[in-house]
Amino acid sequence: MLSLRQYSLKPVTQAVLISSLVGTLAACGGSGSNNTNVNNPDSQPDSTSFSLAVSDAPVDQASEVVVYFDAVELIGESGNQTFDVRDGNGDPRAIDLLQYQGNAFVEIVAATDIPLGTYSQLRLVVTDDSYIVTDAGTFNLSVPSGELKLDGFVALPNVEAAYTVEFDLRKSVVDPVGQTSTYFLKPRGVRLVANSEVGTLSGTVSTDLITHADCSVKADSDVGNAVYIYNSTNLDAGLLGDDADSPENAAEISPYAIATVNYEASSDTYRYVAGYLPAGDYTVAFSCLADADLPESDENAEDGFNFQLVTETSISAGNETVLSL
Repeated sequence: MLSLRQYSLKPVTQAVLISSLVGTLAACGGSGSNNTNVNNPDSQPDSTSFSLAVSDAPVDQASEVVVYFDAVELIGESGNQTFDVRDGNGDPRAIDLLQYQGNAFVEIVAATDIPLGTYSQLRLVVTDDSYIVTDAGTFNLSVPSGELKLDGFVALPNVEAAYTVEFDLRKSVVDPVGQTSTYFLKPRGVRLVANSEVGTLSGTVSTDLITHADCSVKADSDVGNAVYIYNSTNLDAGLLGDDADSPENAAEISPYAIATVNYEASSDTYRYVAGYLPAGDYTVAFSCLADADLPESDENAEDGFNFQLVTETSISAGNETVLSL
């Protein structure tokens, strides 16, 4: 948690909506067919189209995060639906999540009819072949119980169930103490979103923030820069927290998403993209000290973590909001 003197508030004067992304999001959704009785056109459909894609928010110091997907399961009140997502050779499908950042995606379940009703969980079945490549080498990437269990959804008539699993790797990839060869991929930071209800936040970060006096403790100014995104506005900036499971202060506000800021040599700019954010109002904070933010512990200024700027913006479904910091 941060004190009020550790950041500067900036009015949201640079946020602007640009072209619609509806076509992009719909691309992984299929045709949205519903089964109806052709002999009785007034009858209600008993199924809808389901599709599933995968996207990612990256993590620092990893060049590959490869997950082997075996199946997708929908746990339904009237029966389960299982989708085989293995490749053409019958092997688990290997996907490097770092290849699908921001609003990029890869589809793993093409549009398929499913019965209407409530599905309490979506489960991603993965194998122990998954791995992560970091600056220190290649390590096993283990998923507890071999499944990532996510919230479900309600399949409604005449409403396409086009969803994306968004991996926020800063939250979900954990380097456990005492483990020398294994990282863990946990459900925290992995969320299921409806494509029709989300938008994108992107923008540039000024070099003044990258070279802020707080950042002088770093050896490499291009590393450890991140944008923290919080649900809602008019928040107490002193309560904006880091990525911690159990913060010491119960009033601390946890980020909904975290986007890494990358240097783009071709334009000589620092850029970030956060995809698949539900429509709504958000508080946005920048830190050049995100390397000090560990995923399962609570860091603050005493631990070398704080923010250099806090502002606000809004996201609308199907659109990209550009916010320069």
